[in-house]
Amino acid sequence: MNQIFRENLKYIFAVLFVWAITFPMVLQNKDTILANLTLYYNSFYGYPSPLIAHRLIAKGDAIITGRQEGSSGFFSRISSLFSGSDDTKHLGLALDLNLMEKACLYYRSKQHIEDTFLEPTWMEKTVDWNSKLFPNAGGNEQRDQMSNEVSLGPNPKDYWNSHLEAVLEALDYYKRALRFSGPEFLAPKKIESVAWAACRPAEILLAYKTYMLETENYVLEKLKKENKLPSKLSEKQQLNHILSSIKNNGFNEVNPNDYMEALLRQILLTGMKSFSPKEMDEVFERIIYFVAHSDKEYLKFEERRGDLYFQLGQDEPEYYKRAISKYAVSTNIVLAENVDSSDLPLLLVHQFEANLAIVKCYYALDEYKLALSQLDKLTPVLRNVDERSVGGRKINILSDYFETRRKVLRKLQRFEEADEIPLTN
Repeated sequence: MNQIFRENLKYIFAVLFVWAITFPMVLQNKDTILANLTLYYNSFYGYPSPLIAHRLIAKGDAIITGRQEGSSGFFSRISSLFSGSDDTKHLGLALDLNLMEKACLYYRSKQHIEDTFLEPTWMEKTVDWNSKLFPNAGGNEQRDQMSNEVSLGPNPKDYWNSHLEAVLEALDYYKRALRFSGPEFLAPKKIESVAWAACRPAEILLAYKTYMLETENYVLEKLKKENKLPSKLSEKQQLNHILSSIKNNGFNEVNPNDYMEALLRQILLTGMKSFSPKEMDEVFERIIYFVAHSDKEYLKFEERRGDLYFQLGQDEPEYYKRAISKYAVSTNIVLAENVDSSDLPLLLVHQFEANLAIVKCYYALDEYKLALSQLDKLTPVLRNVDERSVGGRKINILSDYFETRRKVLRKLQRFEEADEIPLTN
């Protein structure tokens, strides 16, 4: 062995030398390398491959369905989940994804509480976690006996742990299916159905983001093959061509409604704002492209994009100026054509909030005179959030307005005027 080692010593040192040089490059570009390897792996089977995706999804579904139907042999081992009993007279509890999600949310709400107080109280066991959550558990005679009794339900932690391994296995199949599904929307929906139960919301964000990018890559390749993509385009121009094709049903296998839902899910369901605001901005850019400029939804998303820039402005003040431009577009309610008269009061409230947001941007930029000028313009239209607004006075908006005005006046050394502003309840 030593002789073999000595004879090949120079080759070993050569390999170590090459690895020492290339390791930093590999580490820095590991994501790109893994992505290319994935594409190369997928190319063996054809990509996208709905057949492979459906087979993997079917395997995940089989795991979930098997757990939902249950089996007396397995579930008898977890019959102790019913807190009021130490014997096995109760049948075990089948998988319920909604209940797993409920257990997840229960413990996430108590993540800063000492372990001693994590155990559900007797009241929680009888009200929120009683055995009536499982109408199919036990026979008719057993249910009749329990109907007039106070029945304690499963311990949420034990119940969640008892099914976690199976749910994660199904989640793994769905994630593997996503690699082959292309523009088909089934895999990310399946991932969402189990990721909440497994207490992994980040998987949902990743699934919809992956679907979005895979759909765009699919459309891009199709446009190139059919010579429908002009040459020498910038990335933004290329993206516009892709979005235009998706929006106008350029390819039958790409559903624009599914693509739009994936965009909205990233914002509305997964809290992407707390993950990466700049990535969220890319999603807003795509949504605004899909929403017609004459629609009130366009105004809403422009305002939300302004909110995003305002958040980014806390670290990079230059974004406050971008926020002002987005809020300014959002205040132009004339863009919302064909609006029912019943919607007008709501649009006026929206316009007031957007203008008030502009004031806050000027305040953050230390442009106090511009902020006061904008506030003065809002004074005559206070009625839009007061007695004429839908649902009565908007106390929170009024309080925000008066508090912002008070702060601006104090920055301008106009203390008496600031003190004269009434306090709102």
